[in-house]
Amino acid sequence: MEKLCSNKYSITTSLPESYAQSKKNALSGLIIINNMTENAKWLLYNLTVVFALYWAGNLFLWFPWSFNANLGIGLMFTIIPLFWGIGIYHCLIRYKGKKVLTGVIINSIIMLVSAVVSDYLFFGLIRGAMDDLYQPATFYGYGFLIIMPFLELLFFKRIIIKKRRPLTAKNFISWGALGLLSLLVLIVVIKFDIQV
Repeated sequence: MEKLCSNKYSITTSLPESYAQSKKNALSGLIIINNMTENAKWLLYNLTVVFALYWAGNLFLWFPWSFNANLGIGLMFTIIPLFWGIGIYHCLIRYKGKKVLTGVIINSIIMLVSAVVSDYLFFGLIRGAMDDLYQPATFYGYGFLIIMPFLELLFFKRIIIKKRRPLTAKNFISWGALGLLSLLVLIVVIKFDIQV
């Protein structure tokens, strides 16, 4: 039972324990994020963005790729780079270090390692499709993830420096929600074998 009071009115509402506990857990998670060092917070933010981009990208490609592999590959090389470019930009404008190049190098490594591990887990372990994974297009994609942060720095350095902003809990929540929703939809699609 939770009692909410304002000036002269009192409202009593009954909240399920699980809701109250989940609200408490979410708040404690935000407190942990706020108490992290800026570098640790930025690294966690990069991982959150990669998580969101990876699963949203796979969800976006799932149906076109299952319909026609060439269509999926075409979208992977045209639309998906825009997704990753936006995510990398959001990571770089929140980097607090003095040298943006250091942030670019770290971001590039995080993007590549996270994508390789996620691909292995998703395609290798979950879908059992290792033969489909290690195709030339996959390695081009990995190469793209390595150079994309450097290209953004080369072409948008002034904008990145000018638009710098601090990390907030809202940044984590929005990217995390996108990734979690995309992952859950993909799980449903795979579990129930939803076809086009």
